[in-house]
Amino acid sequence: MSPSKITKQRAKYRIGVDVGGTNTDAVLISLDPVSILASHKAPTTADITTGITNAVHAVIDSYGAHPSSIACVIIGTTHFLNAVIQSSAALQPVSVMRLCGGPKQGFGRDLPPFVDFPPDLRAKIESRSFFCHGGYQISGEEISPPDESEIRDIAKQLAEAQSSNIVLSGMYAPMNAAQEIQAKKILLGILKQAGSHHSKIRITMSHEISQLGFLSRENAAILNATLRPLAERTIRGFQKAVKEIFKNEPCTLYLTQNDGSVLRAIEAIDLPIRTFNSGPTNSIRGGEFLWRAAMQKEGGAGVKREDALVVVDIGGTTSDSGLLLANGLPMMSSLTSFVGGVRTNFALPAVESIGLGGGSVVRVTDGGDVTIGPDSVALDLLSKARLFGGETLTSSDVAVAADREINPFASVGGDPARLSDVSEEVIRRARDTARQMLEELIDRTKIQRGPVDVLIVGGGSLIIDASQSFSGVRAIRTVKGGEVANAVGAAISRVSAVVDTVVDTSNQTVKQAQERVSALAIEKVVVQGAQEGTVEVAEVSILPIQYADSKARIVTRAIGELDTVVASNTDDEIADEILSEISDIQENGQAVGNNPGAVDDDVESSTRVDPSSYRPLVKDRQWIVSSTDLEYIAAGCKVLGCGGGGDPYQECLKAQAILKVSPGSIRVVSASQLADDALVGWTACIGSPEVSMERLENNECLQAHEELMRATGSRPVSAFMAAEIGGGNGVVNLGVAAQKNVPCVDADWMGRAYPTMYQVTANVFGTSKGEALVPTAIASGDGTLVTMTDTRTDQMVDKTLRAACVVMGCRAGNAGPPKTAKVVQDQAISGTVSLAWWIGRAIATEKSITDRTRSIIEAVGGPQSAAVLAEGKIINVERVLKTGHTYGVLEVDGKLNDGTKTIIKIPFKNENAYVEASGLDGGSSTILASVPDLIAVIDAETGAGLGTPEYKYGLRVIVMAMAASPRWTGSQRGMELGGPGSMGFSNIEHKSIGVYRHPRSVIDAFSE
Repeated sequence: MSPSKITKQRAKYRIGVDVGGTNTDAVLISLDPVSILASHKAPTTADITTGITNAVHAVIDSYGAHPSSIACVIIGTTHFLNAVIQSSAALQPVSVMRLCGGPKQGFGRDLPPFVDFPPDLRAKIESRSFFCHGGYQISGEEISPPDESEIRDIAKQLAEAQSSNIVLSGMYAPMNAAQEIQAKKILLGILKQAGSHHSKIRITMSHEISQLGFLSRENAAILNATLRPLAERTIRGFQKAVKEIFKNEPCTLYLTQNDGSVLRAIEAIDLPIRTFNSGPTNSIRGGEFLWRAAMQKEGGAGVKREDALVVVDIGGTTSDSGLLLANGLPMMSSLTSFVGGVRTNFALPAVESIGLGGGSVVRVTDGGDVTIGPDSVALDLLSKARLFGGETLTSSDVAVAADREINPFASVGGDPARLSDVSEEVIRRARDTARQMLEELIDRTKIQRGPVDVLIVGGGSLIIDASQSFSGVRAIRTVKGGEVANAVGAAISRVSAVVDTVVDTSNQTVKQAQERVSALAIEKVVVQGAQEGTVEVAEVSILPIQYADSKARIVTRAIGELDTVVASNTDDEIADEILSEISDIQENGQAVGNNPGAVDDDVESSTRVDPSSYRPLVKDRQWIVSSTDLEYIAAGCKVLGCGGGGDPYQECLKAQAILKVSPGSIRVVSASQLADDALVGWTACIGSPEVSMERLENNECLQAHEELMRATGSRPVSAFMAAEIGGGNGVVNLGVAAQKNVPCVDADWMGRAYPTMYQVTANVFGTSKGEALVPTAIASGDGTLVTMTDTRTDQMVDKTLRAACVVMGCRAGNAGPPKTAKVVQDQAISGTVSLAWWIGRAIATEKSITDRTRSIIEAVGGPQSAAVLAEGKIINVERVLKTGHTYGVLEVDGKLNDGTKTIIKIPFKNENAYVEASGLDGGSSTILASVPDLIAVIDAETGAGLGTPEYKYGLRVIVMAMAASPRWTGSQRGMELGGPGSMGFSNIEHKSIGVYRHPRSVIDAFSE
């Protein structure tokens, strides 16, 4: 029977190809039994298609496989990523049409498309942007219906401008894509009718690109759009190469995605960004295959791995370690992913690295100790290493000297005789040093308490003696084929799908909703090519939506084995039809529209600042805030948020945008510089952080303040201040003050973040009747305003306004009653903007996490005022929604500051409430810190503060505590409003972490 007629016969083999910057690797593998049949490594060619063709031919010819027995070719490539990083001429200008509520009252108008792109890339690809009617609220209701006439008018403008690469980004589009699909249909109809240019019209819809998180998703969609012409040409080349190799034998071409799954070539043409960074995932997944192959060879076939596997890829300069979970997926990083300097919301594998590789320099100290790296001879190994007559002792030299019968460098002139003077003692100490370095790397990578299995891959794996005993390791091995692990990972790629949506639990349980979302994910995987019967749900995250009744965000990932049915000719015919539509016309590389090259030279001046020498500008006792200052303040506010307060990133971007238009307009002063009777306004965003990440801001706080002034007839304010310094609210008033042309006061009403509106020190000095909190106003951002002039209790203010906030889409701006400067001096917590700046500066300037935490402690007041309580890995996070707040418990497996091993538990109510160490004193538990003291969970990799929604299993963290202001601890009412009982933990007694120190004023420190 002719293979072209076969549609249900399962093929025996797959080919995996990894196209790296240096080498192109290919493997031919069998899945049953698990084995590598042939492999090939060669330098990557300038024309990558030629390199792929040669590599595929090589493995087929080496094994003698008949093309009909090969189901597919799967390629992993960094070609598109490199195009962005290098700002290639192949990148094309992109126009963006945002569905956000309209051009006049739409959300995010102060944060336009491309707002956080690097200036050179922005100047190259930014074309026209439009703010249009449309978008959804978290409830599923429309912000406003799409305006068809508006879309038609925009389509005509795009046609006149000859814009052919277009992005549609709608708010909450991943939850409901109907508006994006409708807008695309209208645009295509008008643009095709116009026929004013010959370029292929390419429309990227954001819901097809990534998950919830508007700015990051829109950024990813823009990158996808600018790459599509290049992807068409490149993938067409791949497709032609496969057709030439397999002739009349059908073979499906796939590309690997960032998460280790596959994407059919005809789909990758439209979604090239999904293939950006598959290399680390392929390496980790390839290690899994090699491990299974080794186990089967030893008679362990059929044994399913139940624990995570650490895969260490040792190259010439570094060792990169990743974790493959028992579900077959790599452990993903908590870090925000950046592509060519652009912030996106793609999850990437968590990779730990150390300076240990085959070319690492080995040194013997005067005391006889042996050190390795971090410097390396790298590409000069064949000339500088002792094996080749050079003068530098490397880790590869040591490996060969330890066993001269095993010399992988013999074919390139490596002579063990040149190592005769390397003593046995140096060899022993060097190998012990390498073992200790690897042990530390493994410990940083693993997430379980007990021992783990470890696989060593990569060309530098010979430097590790796998026969040694490794602490914390159950078994360690190197295997045949490890040098082409990336290509192996590509060959064994599976199919995955993610469903990220917000569900209504008013008529169903959370479990029922989870089951429905999981069923959608499974169905999606099968449609994308997974073999039925192999699909399983690998990950489920449930995040309650604060202040939204019966709403929860559920993120579900399903995976399945790629169906290895031999492709039919129909598949190739479809691919040919699509590829034949691709225009070979060379695209214009110049941006068109209203903003080409219009990025000011100072757009990202902060990136050129040396943090170690930077000094803020203070003139006449006024701190003139710069873009760099804003970044420091935002980073410090994230730490002071104590898990809550929301991400300051958007507010920082908005404030930076204000500075670009009006340099010097953001100023900070102390309250003592104002007249005693001068009024100080204060605003804050209220609602759910989950909403803020998708529905962008729209000057809600300024609108609320102006409505309060109108409704009360108050005289104008002379300054603004933060309601809470923690989280995004610590930054928002800097922008509000600048827009009203007044300064911002270096103070706030919390000294941190708290979950309710009545937890402010102005209310500590007031009464339970709430007179300190009214009158007050809130604004929706799109035209709805509510003013509350009086109240029966302080808690009623919070309950009433949050109920209105839910109707407004679970996010609103709030303005509190202005206070005199004298009241601010007497009742607020002063110096907190400065404190945020010092903390942010510590994060930016220090290199190691130890130095960062030390500097944060010094910024807070020293060891008497703050401390590192513990460090470890998150092993569990529980969350539940009650009365509009997210309650939960974070568990960390780690050790205390004195090295004692323990389990740390941190209960939270939006913000962290207290820290409990269990397993001490024979199993008893000890309270280490509690509110009102500040409890911050810090990412151990970056030093950045973490919000409670960011707590993830496996994340390595530092737990810190900082002393609270006497405004809270100095009175019974202060402790009632801010102590453990205020967050629902009345059984916990407050234990002070130390003595509060007034923050060091930036104005005092840098006054000229």
